[in-house]
Amino acid sequence: MPRAVPVVFIATLAACAQAPGFDDAWPQAAGPHASWCVPEAHAPTAWSVARHENILWRCPLPNSGQGGIAVVGDRIYLTTFPEQAVDGPRRSNRVLGHAIDRATGRIVWSRELAGGRASPQMYAFSDSTSWSPIASHARVWFFNSSGVMACFDRDGGEVWRREFRTQPDQYPFNRQCEPIAVGEHLVTIEPIAKGDARYDAARDDWNYLHAVDRATGRVAWISEDPCTFYCTPVLGPRGILIGRGGPHDVPEKPVGLSMIDPKNGKRVWAFEPQDDGGWEALYALHSDARYAYWFRNGRVQSHVVLDASTGVLVREQPLGEYADVLRFDPATLVPTKLVNADIRRLPDPVHPLAAGEQLHVHPQWHTNLVAGGYHWFLCTTNNRRNGLALPGHSGPAYSLGRVDVETGRVEYMELPVGVDTAGEPKYGKPLRTKTVDARGVEIADEDRSRTDGWEIDSFFPTPVVIGKHLYITTMLGTVYVVDITAEDLDQRALVAVNDLGPLGDCWSMSGPSAADGVLYHRNARELVAIGNRK
Repeated sequence: MPRAVPVVFIATLAACAQAPGFDDAWPQAAGPHASWCVPEAHAPTAWSVARHENILWRCPLPNSGQGGIAVVGDRIYLTTFPEQAVDGPRRSNRVLGHAIDRATGRIVWSRELAGGRASPQMYAFSDSTSWSPIASHARVWFFNSSGVMACFDRDGGEVWRREFRTQPDQYPFNRQCEPIAVGEHLVTIEPIAKGDARYDAARDDWNYLHAVDRATGRVAWISEDPCTFYCTPVLGPRGILIGRGGPHDVPEKPVGLSMIDPKNGKRVWAFEPQDDGGWEALYALHSDARYAYWFRNGRVQSHVVLDASTGVLVREQPLGEYADVLRFDPATLVPTKLVNADIRRLPDPVHPLAAGEQLHVHPQWHTNLVAGGYHWFLCTTNNRRNGLALPGHSGPAYSLGRVDVETGRVEYMELPVGVDTAGEPKYGKPLRTKTVDARGVEIADEDRSRTDGWEIDSFFPTPVVIGKHLYITTMLGTVYVVDITAEDLDQRALVAVNDLGPLGDCWSMSGPSAADGVLYHRNARELVAIGNRK
């Protein structure tokens, strides 16, 4: 049985959820509250970049980038790789931080951050540009997850620069975590510097939260517990939830979750499963005032709910039993709803199962978010990574799932994989896309980046909630908008399916930001401002 390791609980002030100077617009990838949810905001729900519908302006970018978009005052901040030579290598450790005029979409200035280890460009599992900027009215902090961060003033003058250790070469370049602005600190995930008093050679490649003073660039605290580079820690009312466990022999032990006090990095509680069966910290680790949430990808795939104050297990329930499943015929688009279905017994009309095989649920990494009383997530499709599951593959195909956090009701709805330039949804078929920059130069280092991302379990960007709508972006540049207040997960819940460019010729691994009723989003070629044209 899993066990919780309690310590003296330190109350986290509500003020920690929003840092001084970070109360304007969208100052970091996770929004002004660092929670990925901005219920008081509003933004457009329908647009098409391919058809130039509800597009206010478009800003060409010198290369691709995977980070989010910071919006403060009259400025927008984001990162890309530098422009690549036609025959140049498709790997880089150089990142450009850009300041963009919010009214016109014009790049005002750019600054380079050169890191250590080079990452693949447009890698389906993050790259050097994955860490998003954080901004205030007077300062912006750019990050290169290859090992450098820097602070600049509004005019691009450098205030300070700090180098840090990045992933050792024996691990794939997977830096999906996002920096978090908390009070006067910027919180990152890094191995401990070899000259630091806490450095332990036996744990040389272990990662920990680091709180960096945003005024000076000095480390203020290092978390008591380690955290894998795979997970996306999220600030909640009780602290920052972090996790350990995952593929490629990630080293941090023990496998489990920890709640960390954002004031000093101390452990509030730790949850340590007594077996290592399917516990993976490759998700956005959300919590609220009552609960902390996780998934388990074991022989039985389950949703895990913990007490947010103590880390004690509240319940663990299967994701594949007694679920409502909504599917669409790809030719006629006629829906079929199955109620209280056992997913293990269902056929897969998209990717037929072999004799003796069965479906299992594998929540797509990093696509989860808790909002409106539900834990939302996408489902990987035709994926066989779960070596603990019975023979078969993951499903339901191309589906959005949600779990009622109180009742445990589980629902799935099939989504169109994309929408073509005529606005027609495309259901039930794997798709591919191009990975080129604005000049048409090939950028991606490997072919997996040219898939739709559903089967390979790509690191799609963490979804966001704006007002009552959930925005989910996939690697094809498809953006789903879902009503989080919908009583049932069916056609009425799917508000819109939008594009960031022509289907098959668009690539994105970034989430949107919003300010003053305008949505800002990006693909590999350009940043776009989305709004109702007057």
